[in-house]
Amino acid sequence: MFKTKVKLAPIPSHVPKDLVFDFDIFEAPHDGDIQKKYMKLQSEAPDIFYTPRNGGQWVSTRFAECQTIMRTPEIFSSQRAFFRPDMAKVKISLPPQDMDAPDHIKHRLLAMKFLSPRKVQEMDNNIRKLMVELIDDVVDKNGCEFMAAVSVPLPVKTFMTMMGMDLSRYTQFVKWANGILGSETILQRLPHFIRMTFYLKSLIRKRKKQPGNDPVSLLLASEVDGQPLTDKRVLEICNLLFLAGLDTVTNAMTFITKHLAEHPEQQQYLRENPDKIPVAIEEMMRRYTFVNIPRRVTKDTEIAGVSLRAEDIIISAFAAASNDPRSVDDPNTVDFNREKSPHLAFNTGPHSCAGVSLARMELRVYLEEWLARVPPFRLADGYEPTARCGPVMALESLQLSW
Repeated sequence: MFKTKVKLAPIPSHVPKDLVFDFDIFEAPHDGDIQKKYMKLQSEAPDIFYTPRNGGQWVSTRFAECQTIMRTPEIFSSQRAFFRPDMAKVKISLPPQDMDAPDHIKHRLLAMKFLSPRKVQEMDNNIRKLMVELIDDVVDKNGCEFMAAVSVPLPVKTFMTMMGMDLSRYTQFVKWANGILGSETILQRLPHFIRMTFYLKSLIRKRKKQPGNDPVSLLLASEVDGQPLTDKRVLEICNLLFLAGLDTVTNAMTFITKHLAEHPEQQQYLRENPDKIPVAIEEMMRRYTFVNIPRRVTKDTEIAGVSLRAEDIIISAFAAASNDPRSVDDPNTVDFNREKSPHLAFNTGPHSCAGVSLARMELRVYLEEWLARVPPFRLADGYEPTARCGPVMALESLQLSW
């Protein structure tokens, strides 16, 4: 039986009955443990199944198949790949995320002008200085709401600094970010997105008059196929930089910190072995992967014995795939001594996260400074995690004590 009375999509004729499984990617688990919800799919559902929720779509839960989908963009397209039909009504483009070859790589290379490992390394001191300031604001208070105090301001202020924005407008940016990322429906997100867009448009006009060495100026001076980027295309790329950069780092920091708060022995291990922090980040990113990625099937095809038709939507459930026991032993356990921690937290293939170097730096600097300056921390008494699900899954808050 299906769980609620919402309208369900009809099952297409090419979908076998034994591959139909009721699952809603927008429904959050009651205990807030998003990843366990997805891990259960591997014992309860077919490896690739069809759900009639959200307009009807396929869901892939295994590491190997998700990797294949991400690495075969000529069959599994990023264009017009929506989680549900109503998303197609909101005409928001986020290049190069929603592009296919050859346009994708041309625009991705533009972003790499300021997101390359070399460029990111130049930001280390500023990120570290910001992290110390955030810690100094809370360390004497014996606790904090971690998202408001640390995991939102670090990536937002880093983004604003990188873009040459006025940091006095930080509170506005956080309000926009929370409205875009935390709202349940597209209509609720839209007013915040529009306000952010108006601000970015004014920034583009300013950079056209007074160019600098910031990403907006670099984009305005760039060409694709011998043609300069339009203001509209520059705006679309800036929207992606803001949303993707904030979401990834905020959620990763929050999941990682919750884990360490619940595992004091691992928290102490990293305090005593800070050189292990980069390895620990990869292992915790594996266990707490929080992204679902949709693709549109371009032609009739077969994957893992499942027949898909052109225009089908298939979602790669990375939270399940990164915790696939076929690719990693005992995936539920976080083990800082694993030889390898294969995961899809930053995607793979041509659409792997362009900002991965910046995300990893922010996470590393955060843990280095936090563990060096904050006493042993735990979840606050009475704290109960609540989560939001969908394309990017997250905790709504994280209350800590020390």
